[in-house]
Amino acid sequence: MNRPSFRKSRRQFVRNLLLAGILWAVNPKAFRKRTDTPIHRRVENPECSVYRAVNGGPASNMVRVMELMGEPAKSIGPYDVVVIKPNVQWWNQGAPNLLALKTFVDIIFERAGGFHGEVVLAENCHRGSSPWASTDSGWAARFDWNSDIPRANNMIDLCGLLKTQYGNRFSVRHWIDVQSGGKRVFGPAEGDGYVYCDGTGGAPLIECNNEAIGQDHRSTIMTYPIFKTDGNTTVDFKNGIWERGSYTGQNLRFVNFAALNHHSYYCGMTSSVKNYMGICDLSGGPDPENGGLLTGRYYNFHSFPFNKWSAGPEPGMLGTEIALFMKTIRRADLNITTAEWVGLSSRTEPPIARTCAVMGSADPVALDYHSSKYLLLPNSQIAIHDPDRQDGPLHQYLHKCAESGGGIIDESKVAVISYDFRSGGFQEGNLAIRAQRKWGSTRKALLNYFILRSGI
Repeated sequence: MNRPSFRKSRRQFVRNLLLAGILWAVNPKAFRKRTDTPIHRRVENPECSVYRAVNGGPASNMVRVMELMGEPAKSIGPYDVVVIKPNVQWWNQGAPNLLALKTFVDIIFERAGGFHGEVVLAENCHRGSSPWASTDSGWAARFDWNSDIPRANNMIDLCGLLKTQYGNRFSVRHWIDVQSGGKRVFGPAEGDGYVYCDGTGGAPLIECNNEAIGQDHRSTIMTYPIFKTDGNTTVDFKNGIWERGSYTGQNLRFVNFAALNHHSYYCGMTSSVKNYMGICDLSGGPDPENGGLLTGRYYNFHSFPFNKWSAGPEPGMLGTEIALFMKTIRRADLNITTAEWVGLSSRTEPPIARTCAVMGSADPVALDYHSSKYLLLPNSQIAIHDPDRQDGPLHQYLHKCAESGGGIIDESKVAVISYDFRSGGFQEGNLAIRAQRKWGSTRKALLNYFILRSGI
């Protein structure tokens, strides 16, 4: 019974070996292992901190990071409404680790002093009008790894467990693009939908342009959701909790909960900063040459910085628009990155590295810089994952985000507090994680990896 699958695996292995040999022959230098080890030096007067726990399980890593940060007691009050935004457009390593996410929700509900508020897990994965039923997203697609919870095969299963545990104090909300059936609204009195900040209908004008001239000039606007929880609470993502015609002043907290993976040639890495794109309405599609317009002359948050699946006319504009969103709409109170598994060339398939880490920071730029330099790059050895490479897309959008007030990219201003369960103590200096890699047998993902690695 096993013989046919063995022959198939052997054929795949031979094909992959031949492919690697061809690419090595084209550019052998690209396959040499990097010998330089990034060293993070002690920072005496940091402007922000990155906290991390490594070599524990997803739950223990999460608990330790929260302890190190003093969370949730430091930023989440007993009566707050907490919106957690994971990236669920993908599954496996493309989504946050499910056990780490459940552990985080449990920590909120079990906070010292009690919790009497609500937790909402919300996302726009841009998968049409029924993303919860889409097997092309992490909601319904099966996780072959990165769940670590019995009976939880995807995000829907996890949310079912949390709903059973916490009732109407826990909600799941799918923000739907207007072109996919969502509603455009101008305020919370109109119910669930998206507010477009284009200066019409009483909405403010919040515009970002790329300052290019001629045909390369593009502008985008901020968009944000309004929605009601299972506890009948109306949440205006920008302005707060609304009830009976006015805002109540009840605290609204936002947690940016990301994974860590390779994204593309034109973006490099996807994690905390890019996770903001799952808050906004992307109606119009990704291609500025074929649609791409959200409303009027304004492009959406994807077609503004990119030319569909390639770099746009002005480098780093993803960082510029997201920094403006942070300043004018809402900035996350807490950024969490789960990196139990890290995708080296795909968000759903091997090759992957099991880095066994959870990280947190108030600063998404500092968090992305650290996770790319000390986790993704040491395992991928791919140049576009280097946040210090100034001509690379990752550096460009992190730099622009920092330049526009979205965070700190200079690691000499960032303290790193790292706990290692394996040694039972704190780490300093050599913080790079070189993990065991799983190569798999998916030809497309392997080909992509070898091409990226070779620099072709």
